[in-house]
Amino acid sequence: MKILTKIEPPIGWIVFNRPEAMNAFDIEMWRLLPERALELDRDPQIEVIIMRGEGGVFGAGADIKELLDYAERGESQKYAEAVNYCFSGLARVEKVMIAAVEKYALGGGCMVALSCDLRVAGKGAKIGIPLVKLGLAVEPLGIKRLFDVAGAGFASEFLLMGDVIPKEKLMASGIVNFFVEDERVVDFSKELALKLLENGRYALKITKSILKQYTLGSPDDRFLAKAFASCMDTDEFKERARRFCKRTK
Repeated sequence: MKILTKIEPPIGWIVFNRPEAMNAFDIEMWRLLPERALELDRDPQIEVIIMRGEGGVFGAGADIKELLDYAERGESQKYAEAVNYCFSGLARVEKVMIAAVEKYALGGGCMVALSCDLRVAGKGAKIGIPLVKLGLAVEPLGIKRLFDVAGAGFASEFLLMGDVIPKEKLMASGIVNFFVEDERVVDFSKELALKLLENGRYALKITKSILKQYTLGSPDDRFLAKAFASCMDTDEFKERARRFCKRTK
């Protein structure tokens, strides 16, 4: 199986399992990834999802040989629809997702990492979106996500230049949230997930939902009006607030 899942409650893992191709995405993987992510999203045991690549590589992008094959068969739109299906599905995931980026996250691999809420990368990782060098534009939903994360200036530079992005710009743009030693990427990502879960779990879910409302560009005012109060109504908040008040007496 090219996309594996592993359940270690409260963490769910998604593992890209095509190491012989540096985890380059083929059309089967574009279709499987959102399905696996949404399965974990529905699992009540799982609170945070971490994506990583087998063999110490996150993802070297789309499989260029397969792209060429689809183009030469006149089936480019079929391939594009699979990519769109992937990003549309990932956008529906409600639980927090972390990308554990080792070695390479290029092109489609970078865009998959951007679909996550937080990104951890090794200091030696190569990250960039070189599609323009191949005569390709990034799929529009991917561009929208890059725009949301990095802003118009950085998004334009990274997409139009197509170069590997310097470390300082990865941090400044928000594409990478945490740089760690290369051998620590997966362990740090797990530690980060557990640290997030020290916070209110319902609050994490609602916070991600609010962020999604604004990035979608058409926020649901009724949902937003009730979001804060819905957190106040939880037993989780009341218990945490009582403990806080006792400590501050």
